Amino acid sequence: MLTIEQYITKMKKKDKLDEFDFKNHAENMSTVLKYVMEYFNNYLNPEEYDYENIKTEQSALKITQEIESSFLKSKDFIIEYYRKTRSRIDRILKSWMYEKKYVHLFYSVEDYEYTIYKFCNSGKMKGTEIEKYRDQLIILAEEIKVKETNKPTLSGFKYLDSSLIDWVRETYRNYGVNLFEFVQNYTGAFFDEYIERIYNRESEQFYYINRYNHRYNDNPFNMAGLYMENEHRPFINGRKGELEMLIMYVWVFEDANDEEYWPEYLNLCISTGRVGIVKRINVLVPVKTKGMTYPIDIKSNMIFIETTTGLLKSAPNKAYILRLSYEKENDLLWKDTVRLDVILKNLTETFSQYGLPETLELLSPLRSQTYGEEEFFRQYSFLEKSLKKYKTMKIALVNARKKQNGKSKYLMQSVEDVVNINNVVKEMKYKLKFTLDLSRLTKQKNYSSDFEEDFNRLSEIRTAIVGIHLSKFPSRTGFSHKQYKDGNAYVSANLKVYHLHSHC
Repeated sequence: MLTIEQYITKMKKKDKLDEFDFKNHAENMSTVLKYVMEYFNNYLNPEEYDYENIKTEQSALKITQEIESSFLKSKDFIIEYYRKTRSRIDRILKSWMYEKKYVHLFYSVEDYEYTIYKFCNSGKMKGTEIEKYRDQLIILAEEIKVKETNKPTLSGFKYLDSSLIDWVRETYRNYGVNLFEFVQNYTGAFFDEYIERIYNRESEQFYYINRYNHRYNDNPFNMAGLYMENEHRPFINGRKGELEMLIMYVWVFEDANDEEYWPEYLNLCISTGRVGIVKRINVLVPVKTKGMTYPIDIKSNMIFIETTTGLLKSAPNKAYILRLSYEKENDLLWKDTVRLDVILKNLTETFSQYGLPETLELLSPLRSQTYGEEEFFRQYSFLEKSLKKYKTMKIALVNARKKQNGKSKYLMQSVEDVVNINNVVKEMKYKLKFTLDLSRLTKQKNYSSDFEEDFNRLSEIRTAIVGIHLSKFPSRTGFSHKQYKDGNAYVSANLKVYHLHSHC
């Protein structure tokens, strides 16, 4: 049964009536009035159409408006099924699907075909002849999954290795599967079974006790069974350790409140070879500089050397990090190809004589009205191509201090500069990394909230950071009192560090 609007639309199409043909304005008005009369006198027959049918049609109209944007392929089937059974098949199927353990991993036609086979043969649907709608149900199941799957967000995952985040994003982009949603749903069953909720009458508060042994467990969260049942999925195959890591992350940060175990667990996964795409975190290698000594219990087998020409005056005699610097504000090497070519030849001679440095650091050039990121990367591209044969050597850009006079700025002197340049590096697929001089980045900061915001932003690009320089922090900043006091919490927890420079 059609509504009056639907009936008029149907008759207009049948008679090819054009209400915007103003030459036939009076005739069109008469025709539409005739449609209305026919609808109430002939089409809408009260004797044949009872009150329950009217209610059904009204509900069907509301359902159509509700689902038309979400179920483009299935909306007609949902309405047809509702008219026949007074049941919302989309809600019934969704409720049944999301009781299944692996529904968040569904992505293929085979997933939906098997799901509908089980649905049609479930006790809930026996005797309903639902199997004759099998093809429509497969399409509906896929549309339900798409509707219920959210785009992955980094909220709550700021300590997760960026390689894992990339894997989650690629999985969503290529297969429409949100692995974050899956692991959060998967750990929910363990939370319900093993987390005990106890009420303390004295404090009038609830507290939780974890009864599940997630530490040093050879098969945490039944990973063997989980992987065996899902290794046929291309985004899971070969990623058992990575999937376990996602689950453990949610468990220790959201469910069991055992965040302290995370760094230990992460390094354990790497040392045992459980994961292939994740790199070790928090490896701080102290580096010696001229005129500086470490306490006797700190051993260092790496030195820091600066050069303005690319040549060295003496042999390093050990592993080293080489800074390509310039005197005062004479950053000509970044603005003159001839000058850079000379330095590159000198670097080649140095590498041939003393071996490759662990990292070649590049001091940030100055900005000007005619020199910015575009001009820098044009010169840097020449440098990277000239050094491409040295594949094991890292190349890192170092932030400069913020100039006090305000008349000129360096290309990279703030956290925002670091983030923006990193975006260009990723887009252009350069191998450029970053070494951060924290004292220069935080020199103008006065409050701990300023540090926290900056370090949160840096933590998102932590795999691009290969070195840290630490020198004296001004006592007024509060950084040395608050952030640095407790084991250098921000650096060790949020940044992936290959070597730690202690350099003034």
